[in-house]
Amino acid sequence: MDGAQSESPIVVGVDGSATSYAAVSWAAREAWYHRRRLHIVTALGAPTPYGDGIRLPPSYFTDRDRAVHAHLTEATAIARTALTDPDATEVTTEVLEGSARPVLIEVSKSARMMVLGSRGLTRLTAVLAGSVTTALATHAHCPVVVIRGQAGQTSGTGAVVVGIDGSENSRSALVVAFEEAALRGTDIVAIHTWSPFALSTAFDDQLDLPWDQVEVAERAVLSESLAGSQERYPETAVSPMVVRGQAADELREQSADMELLVVGSHGRGGFAGMLLGSTSTTLLHTATCPLMIVRT
Repeated sequence: MDGAQSESPIVVGVDGSATSYAAVSWAAREAWYHRRRLHIVTALGAPTPYGDGIRLPPSYFTDRDRAVHAHLTEATAIARTALTDPDATEVTTEVLEGSARPVLIEVSKSARMMVLGSRGLTRLTAVLAGSVTTALATHAHCPVVVIRGQAGQTSGTGAVVVGIDGSENSRSALVVAFEEAALRGTDIVAIHTWSPFALSTAFDDQLDLPWDQVEVAERAVLSESLAGSQERYPETAVSPMVVRGQAADELREQSADMELLVVGSHGRGGFAGMLLGSTSTTLLHTATCPLMIVRT
């Protein structure tokens, strides 16, 4: 096994849910693309889930340990099935001590990327991401990929879609998107959106702005953002799109059947210190293909 696979692994978190196992399947293929080790982790949770002073049944810790190890065993089998050549990718597992959010954020410091499933909270709000997934998307030290439902079962032939707005975060997302497309041998769809409503508000509600000129300026933003990356990846075909509309809606629609959607953690509309912007937050809850959130 190549020693490089032991460095900065692709980390996937499992908790026994169907979406976490879908995340394992996607992460296994991602590890193969990157020639990295796949590291499957699960967290034991808080030592006393019912609070101090509450006596737990004697079998609690035994049952808990049995369950988490069963999750890892199932996840490892799923990973092996997802890999065309299981021997080419090292798979390791680990049980993490403590609550999922802090321990996974700590693990992200040494990960190439984190992959998580997103679970619905209620029947009515089934689009909402779980609290652990949201925390990782906000605070992780590496790119985070969120798999909703069975979105991990991609065809392997779709393009990589990336949202561009000219911000530092979107430039970081673009770099990662080109790398992902090159590894897969697929194309890039680069989407830049702009909203007349937002622009008119910025200009004191002057609704009769020269929209044609505005669109030309927005196309220039996209072209400028793409220039360097296209030179570095000349074999990756790029389809640039400038769309008038709300960013989250357009990105979700255009990426519905694609291989991967890549966005920055927040864009040019965010305030200083913002960790997760409105577009990435909305997509975290609603994107139907694998979503990667990249921080600068």
